[in-house]
Amino acid sequence: MSVFTEQRRANHLQRHGFTLVELLVVIAIIGVLVALLLPAVQAAREAARRSQCVNNSKQIALGCQNYHSAHGALPIGYGMLGKNDYGKGGLATGAEWSWVARLFGVMEQAPISGAIDWDWNPGIVASPSATIKAVRTAKIPGFHCPSDESVSTNWNEGSPCAGGGDIEGWGRLSYAGNFGSIADTSDFRGTAESSYLEASREVGRTPRVDGVFSFNHGDDFGQITDGTSNTLLTAELIVGGVCSMRGAFAYDEGPVFMQFRLPNDTTPDHVRWCDEQDKIPGAKAPCDGAESDLNKILHTARSYHAGGVVTSRCDGSANLISDSVDLIVWRALGTPAGDEVVTLP
Repeated sequence: MSVFTEQRRANHLQRHGFTLVELLVVIAIIGVLVALLLPAVQAAREAARRSQCVNNSKQIALGCQNYHSAHGALPIGYGMLGKNDYGKGGLATGAEWSWVARLFGVMEQAPISGAIDWDWNPGIVASPSATIKAVRTAKIPGFHCPSDESVSTNWNEGSPCAGGGDIEGWGRLSYAGNFGSIADTSDFRGTAESSYLEASREVGRTPRVDGVFSFNHGDDFGQITDGTSNTLLTAELIVGGVCSMRGAFAYDEGPVFMQFRLPNDTTPDHVRWCDEQDKIPGAKAPCDGAESDLNKILHTARSYHAGGVVTSRCDGSANLISDSVDLIVWRALGTPAGDEVVTLP
């Protein structure tokens, strides 16, 4: 073989390698493709999480349907408390178990439901029995929206907030019951739960309750004259930092929301316990922690989903409602017997 042929063969082999410039170009192209694909992957993941959240809401709504079939009404918002024990917390002559706790027995959470002592007031922070402690520290994934990582951390977990409670904290959830709007919109302080107190404090049911849940009260479907498909049952909450009480299912002030403000409104919630991170301007779940009285709170429906919050209705359906919904329509969806005509865009 001639020297000339050998040289041609060597040159041919060299041309099959990458130069540094070519390698850098390939890396740049891969980087651009990743940059283009990453948002699509993230969007797909969020779509899956939102779908799971809708499914969770629907399961809760169906659980409420089953509860209504068994008991003739939705579970009471919280109680049962004595007639004059509204706002007394651990000093009440009854218990403050929330509406969610009453659903556990019909939502495949029988071990938790069976451990509840309905005469023990979960508002008593110190010295719970072992079974009550197991209940109120439980973390239940089916009640957690997968888009909200904070909900898997219990309120007061590690006992950094209220003191004297379980160091494992109190379990929280992403889905809150419809406690209605507010009668006096000029000054909401102290009226969030008590604006319909006089209508709902009797043990007997009354059609005047502003939401479908309240103190010692859960509507029966006959009282929802606006129609179960036109009345909100639940909406999402963002629970916020470890020291924010929102969403605590073993506490009356935890799993509740009101329609005073639109979904994902940035005005701080009015609460008694608010984590410092939720007081910072721009916080995703803002609150003020300015309230000292019991049962006088205001929670706005919020979520990590782009453009709206997942809700369920009293007919068992669930869907996302846009942040841009008209405030009048949003409040009308909350009333069970307001005689409004509700039309969503």
